[in-house]
Formats: sequence, C-alpha cells, structure tokens
Amino acid sequence: MMEVYNRMKVKGISHLCILIMVFCGTITVSAKKKYQPEWESLKQHQTPEWFLDAKFGIYFHWGVYSYMGKGEWYSHHMYEDKAAGWNHDLREHHLATYGDTTQYYDFFPKFTAEHFDANDWAQLFKDAGVKFAGPVAEHCDYFSNWDSKVNKYNSVNYGPHRDLVGELEKAIKAKDMKFVTTFHHSWEWGWYMLWNGLADTTNAEFRALFGEVTPKETFYRLGQDDSGKSDGKTINPKDEPSRKFVDLWKAKIFEVVDRYKPDLLWFDSRLFLIPEKDRKEMVAHFYNKGIEWGKDVTLTYKNEDLATGAGVLDLERGRMDEKTDYPWLTDDSYPWNGWSWRADLKNKQPNDIVDELIDIVSKNGALLLGITPTADGLIPEEQRNGLLEVGKWLKLNGEAIYKTRPFITYGEGVTKLAANHFGGVQAHGIKFTNLDFRFTSNGKYLYIMQLEIPEAGKEYLLKSFAKGGLASHTEIKKIEVIGSNEKINWVKSDEGLRITAPKVVPIDKAIVYKVKL
Repeated sequence: MMEVYNRMKVKGISHLCILIMVFCGTITVSAKKKYQPEWESLKQHQTPEWFLDAKFGIYFHWGVYSYMGKGEWYSHHMYEDKAAGWNHDLREHHLATYGDTTQYYDFFPKFTAEHFDANDWAQLFKDAGVKFAGPVAEHCDYFSNWDSKVNKYNSVNYGPHRDLVGELEKAIKAKDMKFVTTFHHSWEWGWYMLWNGLADTTNAEFRALFGEVTPKETFYRLGQDDSGKSDGKTINPKDEPSRKFVDLWKAKIFEVVDRYKPDLLWFDSRLFLIPEKDRKEMVAHFYNKGIEWGKDVTLTYKNEDLATGAGVLDLERGRMDEKTDYPWLTDDSYPWNGWSWRADLKNKQPNDIVDELIDIVSKNGALLLGITPTADGLIPEEQRNGLLEVGKWLKLNGEAIYKTRPFITYGEGVTKLAANHFGGVQAHGIKFTNLDFRFTSNGKYLYIMQLEIPEAGKEYLLKSFAKGGLASHTEIKKIEVIGSNEKINWVKSDEGLRITAPKVVPIDKAIVYKVKL
C-alpha cells in the first residue's frame, strides 16, 4: 500500500484528484439512473428501441391444464358447482370423466413435456420471424414452470421434472431473440373457492396449493364495491389479499427476474388487487435489474393496473382503431376459441395473422401471439405450419414491419373493426379486402400494405394522399412492389394516389408497395 502511495506522490497529487472525480462521477450517474418505487420515477423509463423495432412475439399457455384440454381455467371451474354461466358444465365433465375423488394435483404427473425440445421451439419461432418469445411462467393454478425455491409446486418437483423457463431462456436467447416471461398469478387470490368444500384439502402435501380460505364470492366480487359497481382498479377492502399472498406473489416475480433475466415482463390483469406499494416495488426492482445487467428491459400491464407511462399498455385480444402516439401491445391467441391446447381448436389462417400484425403495427402496436402446446410438449402441426407461412411473408416483407414507425395516418379502407381494448375475440368472421390499406414508414421509405391480393392490373385510389388529406404533402419519387420486378404505374393528384396493381403478385398474402420518399 505504501509503495502505491509513493508512486502516486511521484506522479503528482492531480492523479488522485482525477481518480476521485471519476469515481464520484460514476456514483452520480448511477444514482440518476436508479429507479425509485414511485410512479413519477417509474414513468421516466423509456420503452426500449428493441421493443419498438421488434413488432412480433410469441408466448404460450402451457401447463398442467394442457392435459385435460378444456382450457387454462380448468383448475378453477372443476371446483365450481353452478347451473349457468361460463364453463358451468366443466365440473359435470370432470366428474363424468375423472370422478369426484380426482383433485387438480392428481393431474401433475400428466404434464410430462416428454417431447419438449426448447431448441426446436426456438428455431420455429426464429423461422416464423419472431423477435421476442417466452412461456407463461405461472398461470393461475399455483404451479410454477421454473425451478422455484419459493413455491414447491413447480415443474422441477412435479410433472416434467424440468426447469421449463430455464431451458427456454437459454434456447431463445441463443437464437438472438428477446426473452419473455408472463405472469397471471395475481388471479390466484380466491382462485380455489375453498368455502364450498369441493376441493379436498386433507392431503398435507398439497394443502398449500389451494391457497388461503377466502370469503364466499371473493373471486368474482374483486374490484366491486358493496353495490356491485366496479371501476376496474379498486379493490373492496373486505377482499384484499393477505400479506402472505402478496409477498409470495412478489417473491415469484423476483425469483424469475433475478435468475432468468427476462427482457420483457408481461402481466395479466388484476394487478390492481396487489397493494400499490408492492406494485411499484416490483416494477422498480425489474427496471433497476435492467440497469445492473446493462440491457434495456420493459414490462406490460392491462387496463389501469399501473400508472400510465410506467410500462407498455397491453390490450387483450383487442387493438386500437386509430394510430396512437405511444407504443402498445396486443396479446392474442392463434386459435379463435382458446388460449391453451384443446381437442377442438379452431385455428386462424396464416393470412389472418399477417393481416392482424400489419393492422396493429400501422397503429403503433406490436403483437404477442399465443400458441397452444400439448401436455407432452408438442406444438400442434397446423400452428407450426402456419407460423412458417407467416415467417415466409415476413422474410420477404419484413422491412415494412420491423424497425418501422407509424406514418402520418395508419391507413384507409372499407373494413372497420370496433375499438376493443380488453377481452372478447376481435375480428372473428371479419375479413379484410383489397380495398384495405395500411401504412408504415422508416423515414426514407413509406410502406403501403394492401391487405388482400389485388385484382391484376387494377388501379386503386388512396385518398389519404388527396388534396386536403392527411398525407397530401407527401412527395413520392418511386413505387415498387417488394418481391416483384414489374414496373408499377402510379400518379399522385388532387384526387389522391393512384396505384396500378401488378399483374403477378409475389406472394399469396398482403402485398407491399415500397414508396421512396
């Protein structure tokens, strides 16, 4: 130590001052970056460029419930005896199929994942043109899909006896995609309605699976006042979850964040039932971990579960009907009729997904598409093939999607979707036409996407470019169709932009006119 000190004396005290200044400067910068568990601090977080560029992701409801093939709410409805309402007949099915002694934990061994190959899945996602992907880390059944130390009901101790989140993290990141983990476990408060006595809580090994006993109707009354009214963001004090529940909720998220370093945390609705202080602490923890890791992270939320601007708004199976000045996400499912595997899946066509992606991106959104693996770890063949079809379209036309930003207007056309920002199934039975166009831009180029194949050689008029239209001042140098060598005739006048469609289209889905500005 004395030798070091003497060398510093010889070289001059200024060296020591520089070291002190540099060190103090580092502390100052770090302090400025650190997020505090307060909304004003958290709202300073910027949505990463990678998310703004990525546009297309995949996730999957995959768990114990995948074996029964009746939906991811099976563990709730199998213990609910009711004469009417959604899934009112599921308990009857359960009794007829498995008997009244079969409990949810009896299905754990059926979730085998024996054919699951994380590298195969990741390659499929890559080939589909996906930029971010990952699993449902935990749905609403208290079963964690990772090697959890805070929840013994997990995929290492039961079922597959594998760390599913860990395997997927390595495989997805190895393919240069961002890693997503989704959490739905705020729904677990009151999920198992122990007040009705239908769940067998006498097995000591699985007693904790069912959670705490809550008052009758807590699960469905959440967010409602005594008159039955709900603002969707306030919990009735009589239904507030216990501190034990909240601490475990948070511990599970922290465990996944700290161990698997996801790029995106996605949350289902009902975060509002978690105390505001804990929500803020959770968000701050994740954002600060991103700083620690030296990478940009983000998270999503639904409804008004977080303060506006503290994360990216997610619309469940919905989308905006106009362009927004802020980024957002739609989570949707490949099948029209479910989120998890079932025998009667009614899958969308690849063309439906391409059109949906285009429509969403044109309005400043991104799409997180859900697929439905089987309990033994297979992705349904129809979905695999469909994803490859989407990937084929993106390989040709990806420049109109990735790294783009909204144009002056999102587009124009004859097909209108009602605004639907949460729930339901949007666009089922609705088909876009070749009179529907969507726009994106990267500054140098404008991309005009015609959502259905045009009539060969037909002239189409885009009124957005007419005199007085939103894009009337757009100056155009050249127009071509991506993937085609045909010369495209066009003229811009006071009436708008007239484009003559190619005689031969390069692909059997939406075509893209690349417009040099």
